[in-house]
Amino acid sequence: MRKVRLITVLGWALLSGGCAVPEARDPNSAVMLTENYSRTLINEEISAAAYEEIGGPSWQQRPWWEYYEDAELNALVAEALAENPGINQTRARLEQAAAVAKRSLADLMPSADISGARTTSNGDNEDPSEFSLRGAAAYELDIWGGNKAAWKADNLAAEAAALDAQTAAITLSASVVENWLLLLALREEEALLQNQIETNEMVLDLQHKRYANGAAEALDVLQQKEVLERARAQLPDVQRRQELAQHQLALLIGRTPSAPPAVEKAKLPETLPLPGAGVPAELLEARPDIEAAWLRLSAADWASEAARAERLPNFDISAVYSTSSAKFKNLFDIWMLDLALGLVMPLFDGGERAAEQARQEAIADERFHDYRETVLAAIGEVEGALTRNHHQARRIEAVREQLKASRNALEQGQISYSNGNADYVSVLSSLVSTQGLEQQIVRERLEMALSRVALYRALGLRIWADKPVQMAENASE
Repeated sequence: MRKVRLITVLGWALLSGGCAVPEARDPNSAVMLTENYSRTLINEEISAAAYEEIGGPSWQQRPWWEYYEDAELNALVAEALAENPGINQTRARLEQAAAVAKRSLADLMPSADISGARTTSNGDNEDPSEFSLRGAAAYELDIWGGNKAAWKADNLAAEAAALDAQTAAITLSASVVENWLLLLALREEEALLQNQIETNEMVLDLQHKRYANGAAEALDVLQQKEVLERARAQLPDVQRRQELAQHQLALLIGRTPSAPPAVEKAKLPETLPLPGAGVPAELLEARPDIEAAWLRLSAADWASEAARAERLPNFDISAVYSTSSAKFKNLFDIWMLDLALGLVMPLFDGGERAAEQARQEAIADERFHDYRETVLAAIGEVEGALTRNHHQARRIEAVREQLKASRNALEQGQISYSNGNADYVSVLSSLVSTQGLEQQIVRERLEMALSRVALYRALGLRIWADKPVQMAENASE
């Protein structure tokens, strides 16, 4: 015996309605873009020929820090991308977002389950066993596109999370390079201080001899002693900052400060070449944080569509198959199949669904302004980095000229003092000025290097994150 029962409710609804799609937005509507940045990238610091050779059209083809040609730095960045706790948290958030998107996709698919049982009874008038089997399947008719919209929103959020990982990789790599440069600059400054201390010790020894011969006054000796102690007093601070830089570098690559990485280099490298940057419109395609902000805006638009669909009637199809028998071989002889089309229509919820739709639309508006803010901030970062690079190059040139003049003054002062035509105060003044400018040159070169790193960080091309992240992930597996 077979029995089939079909229940239909409001079949006309299958032919009505349809999936709504969010209104398309124009990314360029958020910010009025100019044709180019306010400053050009090639200035007096490097020639156009050098730019074409080192940083011209091929500047995007490999991670920017590889232009330092330093194997230790490359290893530090790779280790940071693999072991840094912060970026691994970002990867974990990416996996969460991907799982949420997969879970949303399941709402678009039918669901089915099956259950079976065997019961055994004891008694004179009862069958010893009974077998039963039950299968159920259900599918929600996504007429209004609510489930699809929710899946779109979660999928876009997962894509944004992937771009967050790229943004984190760009930021982390820049931080590693910045701390590496700081460490090298402090080492160079320490070596310079040690050299200045030795020079001051030699001059002090000479002054002691001149004083013994009556060619110098006691005041000259004491003044030179003060200059020597001033140089010695600077040394502990430089060493302290150097150790802190090593500690910070260790933390960035996922180590404890007690196990800092081995860095053999002891001098600042040459400044990176200026990169070629496109117009601000191209920046929208280059920075992962900008694209992530746009994807979150799109996700919010789809989420508001999903909330709208929640206010409309919901239709689903269900099927239940059941059969039972005292003998397993006869289990499929008698069965029943129920097919049903169900309707759930919201009548009154106190305005909950309407409020949720309004909330999602407000979130979309917030994400739009967040996207606009991200674009403006990105352009501002590039403009700021260009300005710093331009003026820092001029400042270094000015300080170098000042140092050249101070060395000439020191040399002439020493000659005049030896000939008895000047007192030692003028020599000391030139000596202190020269040594201070020598230290300043190191700091200005560090500032130039950091300004260049800031420019590459501001440009933030995804190509600089894709390859290193993949290499780091492969190394950690």
